[in-house]
Amino acid sequence: MNTVTSYISFIALFSWYDDMQVYDKFNTRKKAIMGFKDEFKREMRNAMKDVHKEVHKTWKIDYKGHCIEVIHQLKEELLIIDGITVDTNKRKYLISHLIPFSKLSGTLDLGDGVKHRVSVKLDGFISLQCTVKIDNETVLSDSLKLDFLPWNHKEKIVPYIEQQVRTHNKIVDDSLPDDEYMYDDNHPSVAAGLPDHHADDVPTPLFAKKLLRLFEKQLKHPTNKTRKATYEAIISDNIASYGEQFIERFEEAELDESLVQREALWLLEHAAHREVIKFAVTVLGCTNCEQYKEQLLPIGMHEQFTSYVIFALKNGTRQANNEIWQLARSVHGFGRITAVEQLEATTPEIKHWLLTKGSEDIVMSDYLAYMCAIKGELAIALYQETISKELYDGAGLILEALLHEGAEQGIEDYLFENAILYRFASHARIHCESLKDFYPLMKINRFLSDEEFWGEQSEDQWKQDERRSIQQVIQPFMNDPKWPQLAMDALEQDVDYKALEIARFYELDIVPNLFKLLERYPTNSEIYYAIMETNHRQHIIDLCAFAENHLSLSSLSDEEEDCLRYIVQDLHEHEGVGLPLIQAALESDTGVIQYQALSVLSEWTPSTWQQPTILTAIKNIATTSKDKEDCKLANELLSK
Repeated sequence: MNTVTSYISFIALFSWYDDMQVYDKFNTRKKAIMGFKDEFKREMRNAMKDVHKEVHKTWKIDYKGHCIEVIHQLKEELLIIDGITVDTNKRKYLISHLIPFSKLSGTLDLGDGVKHRVSVKLDGFISLQCTVKIDNETVLSDSLKLDFLPWNHKEKIVPYIEQQVRTHNKIVDDSLPDDEYMYDDNHPSVAAGLPDHHADDVPTPLFAKKLLRLFEKQLKHPTNKTRKATYEAIISDNIASYGEQFIERFEEAELDESLVQREALWLLEHAAHREVIKFAVTVLGCTNCEQYKEQLLPIGMHEQFTSYVIFALKNGTRQANNEIWQLARSVHGFGRITAVEQLEATTPEIKHWLLTKGSEDIVMSDYLAYMCAIKGELAIALYQETISKELYDGAGLILEALLHEGAEQGIEDYLFENAILYRFASHARIHCESLKDFYPLMKINRFLSDEEFWGEQSEDQWKQDERRSIQQVIQPFMNDPKWPQLAMDALEQDVDYKALEIARFYELDIVPNLFKLLERYPTNSEIYYAIMETNHRQHIIDLCAFAENHLSLSSLSDEEEDCLRYIVQDLHEHEGVGLPLIQAALESDTGVIQYQALSVLSEWTPSTWQQPTILTAIKNIATTSKDKEDCKLANELLSK
């Protein structure tokens, strides 16, 4: 739903919304209807915010040295004389705005022994008329138009980004001014750029055609009316779903490039919604936008817009590779993935960066690591007789990702055909000194020990020979007793996931260390996960007892919720263990944890959990949950 176009239409709509809330107290909706309702509530909430900001008007006058102030708000009007509120008109219901006008009054002491009457009249829907009289003499008569322009009264996004870049030379906070319109309890925030990677690729029918038609009108007649129509259409859908269709239609239309650039820049200047930024950058990129490179770069440093800016650079400018490399070095999430995809490794510096920094601290690291290895020519870099420690560390990160379970299909062929594993292991003789250095070797050894995989490769003699040659190089490292000792020492001090994996690799008893760490870090979810991974019943009993005493089960923080989730999700095989934690999970507001708890109970004998408090929590889920599967599972448990 677009921003409400007039005050009176908003009031009518909100009145119906109030009625719907009352009705919903007596009805349970199906999931689809609940989804619509949640979306409707969000749109209504956003519309109310816009209306509230638009109708918040203030008039001030100075009368013979005295300050008279009139404030009009959505639910209240105030008359303030010399800083003291002398009269208010509070509206209990928004529908009360249908009353033609409201009045405020007070007295003014001018020091002449006479009480001077101040009267205020406020009226109007499309514009607000304020009339102030003192002793029947009009001292103010003013009218303020209500425009309801969707970009008004909001912080503009591009200046917000530019300020961060000027101050820090990068984005330090990936939140955006329109977050309050995007997210709520039913729409939690996610990693910047993630929604566009998972956008519905089936666009709304004819939406691209409609949007282009509106934009053409804006180009010919750039008024608030035409710009508002385009703007509201843009924010009603996600360009990630309709972008390709729009670009195709846009190019076929052969619009005046100068007009397109003018309006794209206007949208960038006024945009208070992220979809408008994406649209403006996209249409700008459909023109020759060489002169706007410097203006686009700061925008691209924010992960929400990196892919759109890269499109504009590649499609609308010459020799954009340096700018894409600059963006790749300044982003660390989904923007990095797009940047590396589009980056051409044309220089030794770019190849070196790809191999040493390209996949560092990044999401989807296995996919990105593969691109960095290919474009950075990892095989050639490792073929040298000696390499730098920086390259060894970077290559280690790449190999860790490539050897991760579930990495891109066919990665084994890439690693072996280029002798990358053998070359890396050979360089370890010089550079392997710490646990961090040893960790990729341990991953290689674990891969080489995967009998299921190597059984399938039994007829490939070349691979089997290569496997044996790599094992000969790394076996002395595996046999060195200092690595298990360093791992235990590290776990005496802090939580270190690499030390944890190395300790597990050597089958060390680290549980006592983990419980000691748990005393120091009672909400560190990695420790909970590590203990649950042992699948040892007594260890899990002890962990559950610890959690029951140290977690705020009735009001879980985000960190505590992660800890609880790691326990509950693995209790299926441990009947009767951690029942208070199961109850806390059932009573939480998080659907994932609720479902995990329900699924655990479904595998336990009913007599172990059929207690009044547990049954009450299950009944609550069965009657109030918005998730169809949760309701179904809860009802199945209640029927046992």
